[in-house]
Amino acid sequence: MVSVYIPTPFRRATANRDRVEVAAPDVAGLLDELERAYGGLKGLVRNELGQVHAHVALYVNGETIDALRGLATPLKDGDEVAIIPALAGGSSVVITPEEREAIRSQAAEEYPFESCGVILARADERRLLRCRNAQNELHARDPERYPRDARTAYYIDPKDLLRIGDLEREGYGVAVIYHSHVDAGAYFSETDRRQALVGGEPAYPTAVYVVTSVLAGRVDAMAAFRWNGVDFARLPIPGEPFSGDNE
Repeated sequence: MVSVYIPTPFRRATANRDRVEVAAPDVAGLLDELERAYGGLKGLVRNELGQVHAHVALYVNGETIDALRGLATPLKDGDEVAIIPALAGGSSVVITPEEREAIRSQAAEEYPFESCGVILARADERRLLRCRNAQNELHARDPERYPRDARTAYYIDPKDLLRIGDLEREGYGVAVIYHSHVDAGAYFSETDRRQALVGGEPAYPTAVYVVTSVLAGRVDAMAAFRWNGVDFARLPIPGEPFSGDNE
């Protein structure tokens, strides 16, 4: 049997189980068995063509399947598979002044590419995890699937996603997901909305998404957004102008 880690946003399909066991010869067969046993997973991990969604990463024994044989990666008894969405979150706090400055500094340093990262929380503990934007590598490897490069898109490096998953298993939750917009405003774009949704609904309704605008290498503005039951509404950030508008 193969042990499969189920991420928080997908557990509604597994009766809140964070781990399930499946017998399968390879990753594709494992996903078939998962979807057969837990119908609610259908469409969450793969699209109608059987391809893994771009915002979902799969790991076998800690290594991304992209570095192995993809969906054809063979499995054996005792293997561990992890399903890790690109984004996750949930918090009642927006960001602290120290976190605000760290996010602003990273955004300016990584210009002209989008920066990205998360803030994890466990009780009163908060940890800012500065992540690497892997979008350029994805675009170079498969421009059809990833038509944008890191100047207009971001994808948290799979190694960082795995670190996030490990910390979640230690009791942390991803409180904030942040990224920058290069030579554009601090708004929640349609792409940002799509990435925050799973199956048409927010994966984490209480997540805080922070967007930093960097114009010509200098931080121009920051804005925060959270699901309000209808859409992603803007939240105030101490030290940043606030109009209540989404753009």
